[in-house]
Amino acid sequence: MKNLNFKQWFEATDIFGFDDQKKVETNPINSYPLNAFDTEMMVELLTMKNIGLHEPQLKFMNEIQWGNLSGAVKLGIEPGYSLHVRKLGNDLNGNKIWYTKKVWQINRRGYGGYEDQVANEIYDQVTSILKKDIDTPIREYEDLENLVIHVANKLKRQAKEIFNFQGIKKIEENSYIISLQVAGAGTEAPGHSRIEQNQTSVSYDKDTGLIRMVNYNIESPVGGPHEWKIMPSDFDEYFFPSQDRDEISEPLVVHMKYY
Repeated sequence: MKNLNFKQWFEATDIFGFDDQKKVETNPINSYPLNAFDTEMMVELLTMKNIGLHEPQLKFMNEIQWGNLSGAVKLGIEPGYSLHVRKLGNDLNGNKIWYTKKVWQINRRGYGGYEDQVANEIYDQVTSILKKDIDTPIREYEDLENLVIHVANKLKRQAKEIFNFQGIKKIEENSYIISLQVAGAGTEAPGHSRIEQNQTSVSYDKDTGLIRMVNYNIESPVGGPHEWKIMPSDFDEYFFPSQDRDEISEPLVVHMKYY
């Protein structure tokens, strides 16, 4: 088996789902698709890897944690095979909070048999995040509007093709909504819902010093009136203002690129 580093996985096999041109790879022996990627095997391999003195703790079948104190890191495998790396910090009130550092999308097409190499690369990334300093909350954060514009611009360029940028609305001093229109919404079968809009709420809480980003759909029943009902969110993440702007925006961009 050819040995590939993270850069080569990123470009050659798209194991994290970043290739613009989707490749169709087949087994040259019988032309059937390659075996599906085994996430349970990947998790099992990761649970064998200590990071320094931190032993991996399997909290759930889809969550591994290294450490228990501030600075600890956990890896979560979310629905749709996205990987979320979160770090344990403290808000301005001293409360512990898991804030997001990195999100990847595992290529759903497979590459079964490479689980050990992928686990090793993920381990290296998680190790790097654990060794970095803990990010900090900020009492007076005045750059939220610029952050929202930055996020919106990245969504325009990289969100899935079905999304069309609609605009940014300021709700109050530290709260904004980024709105996307969904192409082809409303074509579902009777009894289903049509998506009126996809929205991302970006807010800053000066009492905790945290940034929160929540993505959700607003839907109405097909064939009925426009109810504009807010649906449950499948992306609800916290960040510290001290994090790099790209580090804050990238998790949402990955989520919307592989929606």
